Amino acid sequence: MPGKRLPIRLRAALAAALTAAVAFTTGALWLRHEVHASTMADSLNQARASLNVVEVLYHQLRLFRRGVDASDTANGPDQAGPGAALIRSPTSWAVVDHAGRFVDGDPDLEPFVPRPLGAHPDLPGPTEPIERDLRLGTVSGDAPPGSKQFSGREFTVVSSTFRSRDPFDASGPTEPLTLHIVVTAEEAEEAVAAIDRVLYVGIPAAVLLVALIVWTTTARALRPVEDIQQRLRAITSRDLSLRVPVPPRRDEIARLAVTTNETLDRLEQAAEQQRRFTADASHELRTPLAALRADLEVALHYPEKTDWPEVVRGTLGDAERLERLAEDLLLLAELDNEAPRTSRPVDLGELSRKSAAQARRHSPAGVSVRVDLPAGEDVTVHGVARQLERLLRNLLDNAVRHARSLVVVTVSSQDAIALIEVRDDGPGIPPEHREKVFERFTRLDPSRDRTSGGTGLGLAIAREIAHHHRGTLTVDDAPPGAGARFVASLPRARGTPAAPAAPRVGPFTGPPAPVGDERLTQALIHGKPQAD
Repeated sequence: MPGKRLPIRLRAALAAALTAAVAFTTGALWLRHEVHASTMADSLNQARASLNVVEVLYHQLRLFRRGVDASDTANGPDQAGPGAALIRSPTSWAVVDHAGRFVDGDPDLEPFVPRPLGAHPDLPGPTEPIERDLRLGTVSGDAPPGSKQFSGREFTVVSSTFRSRDPFDASGPTEPLTLHIVVTAEEAEEAVAAIDRVLYVGIPAAVLLVALIVWTTTARALRPVEDIQQRLRAITSRDLSLRVPVPPRRDEIARLAVTTNETLDRLEQAAEQQRRFTADASHELRTPLAALRADLEVALHYPEKTDWPEVVRGTLGDAERLERLAEDLLLLAELDNEAPRTSRPVDLGELSRKSAAQARRHSPAGVSVRVDLPAGEDVTVHGVARQLERLLRNLLDNAVRHARSLVVVTVSSQDAIALIEVRDDGPGIPPEHREKVFERFTRLDPSRDRTSGGTGLGLAIAREIAHHHRGTLTVDDAPPGAGARFVASLPRARGTPAAPAAPRVGPFTGPPAPVGDERLTQALIHGKPQAD
C-alpha cells in the first residue's frame, strides 16, 4: 500500500495533522453553535425586557415621531433614551390594534399583519406575554424589499398587550394594543461571522503547527533508530564484534538496542562455536584419513613385506572410528536442529538395566557394572527412548573407560525430578574441569590416543540430550578417591510416585548431591579432565 511506503515521521505528522484538523473543526463547530445560541438567547432576553417598558417606550416613540423632544415631556429626560433605543434596536417589532390593523413598527412587518401577526389571542380580557415560533407567510411582489427577508421563514415572536392613549390628550380614551417583537438572527449571524474570520486562519495555522511539532519530535525520537540501522548494515558474518549504540534515554528504543546487542552476542558466540566445531571436526576427520592413507600407501610400496591381514584390520578400525565420528556429528546436528518430538513414557529403571548389560559386554576385564534400583521404584519420564538410551550409553562408556574396577548406575527420584547417577572408581575429575569436559571434541591427556579414546563427543551429546528433555547433566561432588560422579536430572512423568533414593554402598557411600537447576547450567567449554 502507498501509505506503508511513507516514512514514519511523515505518517505520524499526517496522522497528527488529520487528528488535529478533526478536533479543531469539531471545536470550531461547537463554538459557532454556542456563540449563535448565546447571541440568540441574548436577543430573546432583550425582547422580553422590552415588554416591561413597552408602554413608556411606545408613548415616547409617538412623541418622537410628532417632532416633540421626549426630554421636555412630563416623563423626564431619562425616558427619551429608551424610546430612541426601541427605534434603533435591530429587533423588528410591530404594534397591532384589537382589530388586527397595523398601527406602528417596522414597515417590513406590515405585510404579515394580521396573519400571523394579529391581535393578542386573549384580548379583550387580561393578557400575559407569550412566546411563539411563527412561520411568516409569503409576500406579494409589491411588498417592501425588506419584507422578503422574513418571507417563508420561522422566527420566535414575543407578544404582549398594553393600553395607550393619545399623548397630547391625557383625558382621551385608551385602546388595547398588541406588541409583536420578532427575534431575528442578525446579531447572531454577525457574531458567528466574526468568529469565522478568525477560525478560517487559525485552524489551518494550528494544524500546520501540530504537524510540524510531531514531525520534529518524531525525527528526534527516531534518530537513534537510524544510528542502529547504519551500525547493523556494517555488521557482517565475518565480523560480529560490532554493537549498536544504546541511547542514553531508557525508553523503548534503548531497550530495543540492548536486546539487539544481546542477540548479536549470542550470534557471535554461536558463530565462534560453529567455527571451532568445524575446525575440530575437520581435524578429527583428517587425522584418521591421513593415517589410513599412509598405511595403505606403505602397503602398496612394499607389498612383499606387508602383513595384509593386519593392514585390513587396521583399515577396518580406522573406518569404524570414522563411522562413529560421523554418527556422532549427525546426532549433534539432529539435536541442534530437531523440533521437539512426540514423547512417550520411558522407564528409566528398565533402560538402565538394558544399557548396563550392553556395557558389561564391552567393558575391560576386571571392571564390573552394577545397577542400583530401590525396591518398588517406578521412575518414569516422558521422552524419546532412543535418545535417553544414548545418554546412558555414553555415560557408561566414559565410566567404563576410566574405572579401575567398578561402575555403579543409580536411578532414583526427588519430588518431580528423576535422577540417573553414573559413578566410577577412576581418577575422577578436578572441580575446575567439570564443565570443560562437556565441550565438544574434548579429551583428557591420557586418552589423546584415538585408539583408546572416544570421539570426544560422548559427553557433549549426553548433555544435549538432557537439555533436549528439559533436564540437566552435571559432574557432582564425590567422596575422596571415589572417582567421577555424573548426575542427569530429568522431569518425571506426571502421576508417578517418587521413589526413595538408592543407598550408597562401598566406596561411593555419601549423601546425594542436590539436583541442579537447568538455568544454572554453565556454557560448554574446553578442558582436560576425564571425558569421552
